[in-house]
Amino acid sequence: MQPLIRLEGVDVAIDGKVILRDLRWCLREGEHWAVLGGNGSGKSTFLKLIRGELAPAPGCTGRRVYGFDGDEQVTAVGIKEKIALISPELQTRYLTQEWSRTALQVIHSGFSGGDYAYQRLSEEQKNRVRAIVRLLGILELLPRNVQELSTGELRKILIARALAGAPRVLICDEVCDGLDAVSRENLLSALNRVARGGTQLLLTTHRAEELIPAITQRLLFKGGRIVESGVLPLATSGSKAADGGALPAIPKKRRTVVAGQLFDAKVLIQIERADVYLNEHRVLHGINLEIKSGEHWAVLGPNGAGKSTLLKLILGDVHPALGGRVRRFEFTPKNTIWELKRRIGFVSPELQSNYRDDVTGLEAIASGFFSSIGLMLKPSRRQVAEAATLARKLGLGELVGKGVLQMSYGEFRRILLARALVQRPQLLICDEPFDGLDVSGRQQMADTLEAVARSGTNLVLVTHHARDLPGCLTHVIELECGRAVFQGAAARHAAQRRREKVSWRADLLPAP
Repeated sequence: MQPLIRLEGVDVAIDGKVILRDLRWCLREGEHWAVLGGNGSGKSTFLKLIRGELAPAPGCTGRRVYGFDGDEQVTAVGIKEKIALISPELQTRYLTQEWSRTALQVIHSGFSGGDYAYQRLSEEQKNRVRAIVRLLGILELLPRNVQELSTGELRKILIARALAGAPRVLICDEVCDGLDAVSRENLLSALNRVARGGTQLLLTTHRAEELIPAITQRLLFKGGRIVESGVLPLATSGSKAADGGALPAIPKKRRTVVAGQLFDAKVLIQIERADVYLNEHRVLHGINLEIKSGEHWAVLGPNGAGKSTLLKLILGDVHPALGGRVRRFEFTPKNTIWELKRRIGFVSPELQSNYRDDVTGLEAIASGFFSSIGLMLKPSRRQVAEAATLARKLGLGELVGKGVLQMSYGEFRRILLARALVQRPQLLICDEPFDGLDVSGRQQMADTLEAVARSGTNLVLVTHHARDLPGCLTHVIELECGRAVFQGAAARHAAQRRREKVSWRADLLPAP
C-alpha cells in the first residue's frame, strides 16, 4: 500500500542553517506515531516539514512525497487541509492577535482552515461541532472570548477547531501542556477515540504517561537526525521515558530547610478580600492570602480555576475590585511598577508567547534588567557580564548565542527562567515552568528552583504535575472556580487530600 507521506533523504534548513539531516521515514495507513526526543532535537521542525509549513532545504537531493489521494505529489499544495496541527506556536498566535472572538467562532473557523468561517455552516457541520464539543467537554467555554481562557481551556478549543475540518492526520505537539490531571485524562481519552475513529496521530511529548494506547510507532530524534524508527514496544507505555530514557520520575526530595538563615515573619505579599474581574467576568472571589519570608507556595487547581489570574494579581498586572487590597513588600503608592518588577521575577507561557523579538539568548536574559520584552535599552558591560555568569551557572551553554526564535519551546523556557533571576528577585513566580521540558530539563529546572529557594528567594509555583514540584515548597493554596478551597501547610494539604481520596491525585503535593 502506498504511504500517505514519505521522506527520502530530506534535509531542512532555517535561515541557511541545516536543522534536520537525511530524514528517511514514511507514514502508512493506520499508523499512529510518537515523535520523541530531547529539547532542541528537531521534533517541532520535523512536524512543520510534514505539514508543509517548511520545505526541504534548497539543493537537497532528497524528496518529500505525499500520497493521500493515490497520486503522488511533491508540493505541499492542499496538504494543510489534510493535516491539522496543534502546537504552542498556534496557541501563541491566538493570544497575541488583536481580535475579539468567541471559542465557538474559533471552532467554526476550522472548516475553512482560516481565521473565520467564511460561509454559513451546514446542518452536518453543526452536528459535527456538537459531537466534538461533547467529546472534549467544552460546552461552557463556547461563548467566552478566547483571550480570556486559561492555557488549558484554549488548548481544548484549538483541538476542537482542528477536528472540525475532519483531517486525515492530526499533529499534536506537546498537546497536554497546561492541562490539569482530569483534563489531561479526558483529552488523551478523546484523542485515543479520534485515532480509533480513523484519524492518524503524530504526537510529541516528554511524558511517558501521555503515550495513549492507540500509538503504534516510535520515532526518536537526536541532534537533528532520526536515530530510531519502528514499532513502539508494548513496555514503553507507562514504563519508558518519552525522550528515550528511563521513566521520567523526578525524585521526591525531602523538604529543604534553608540553612544559615533566620527568617522573621515579614509579610512579602498580603491580599485581602480581593475580587478580580476580567471583562465583567469575576475570575477571583474574596481571596485572602499572605506570603511571608521563608515560605514557598504551590498554587493548585483545575484549568480555569483562576491560578494565572492570582499570579497576575501578585505581580500588579491586574487589580482587585473596590473593597479589595493588595500590599506588596513595604511599598507605598509612591513606588512605581518598575520598582515592583525588580523585586519579582516571573516566568509564564503568556510571557513566552509575547516574547517575539529575535534577540540572542544572552540578550533575552539581559532584558530582565529592564523588565522588557526584547531590549528596550542597551545593557551595560556589567549587566552583560552578570547575564553571562548566570547563564553559565544555569548550564545554558550554546543557547546564549542562539536566536530565541530559533529555540525549541523548552530551550526558550530555560532562557526565560534566567531572565527572571538576573536581578536576584526577592520573589520568583513561575506559571507552569516545567511545560515543554524533557526529562533532564525538568530535573534541572527542579534543581535550579531548589537552589533559588536556598539562596533566600521565595517561590510561588503553578503546575499540574505534582511530581515536578521541588521539595522546598512549604505551603499550598488550592483554587476552584476562583475561590480558595484550601490554603495552608503543604503537609496538611496532602493529608487532607489522601483522606478525601480525590481522583485527580496528580495535582497533589507529596507528603514531606
